[in-house]
Amino acid sequence: MRDLPSGAALLALARDVLLCELLPLLPEERRDDAVLVARCMAIAECEAETGETPEHELRDLYGAGGDTDQLLRRFARELRIGAFENSRDGEARARAILWRLTVAKLRRSNPEFLAANGIDRPGGVVGRAEPCRSPVSGKRSMPSPAAKSSS
Repeated sequence: MRDLPSGAALLALARDVLLCELLPLLPEERRDDAVLVARCMAIAECEAETGETPEHELRDLYGAGGDTDQLLRRFARELRIGAFENSRDGEARARAILWRLTVAKLRRSNPEFLAANGIDRPGGVVGRAEPCRSPVSGKRSMPSPAAKSSS
């Protein structure tokens, strides 16, 4: 059984303290460093909340052996030589992996883009129960009115 609060909740609390209470006390020349730390905390929080990594698909594709960097290098090499082009299933699987890797990177670095385009929300192309906090503002990203009306 897990104690409360969760690791993600602790990261969110620490990040809020950093941005709301400590950042104003820092000299101007150190504030960018504090914002960078807050962004890193937001990314770690998002990863802790979702518990998902697209790299598991690479492990399914190639088997459990190898670390993530090795699997990504192998996948990139096989894409470059066209290893997935002769099979519709292989090509579809490679495209799906590329899409999920791209969405995962955007989820970490720019969740506002995904929300604004209706990609990262329930019922979107790649749904989630709740969007991650923005690394910059700390707010949960919500779809834009244009994205809402297009669905």
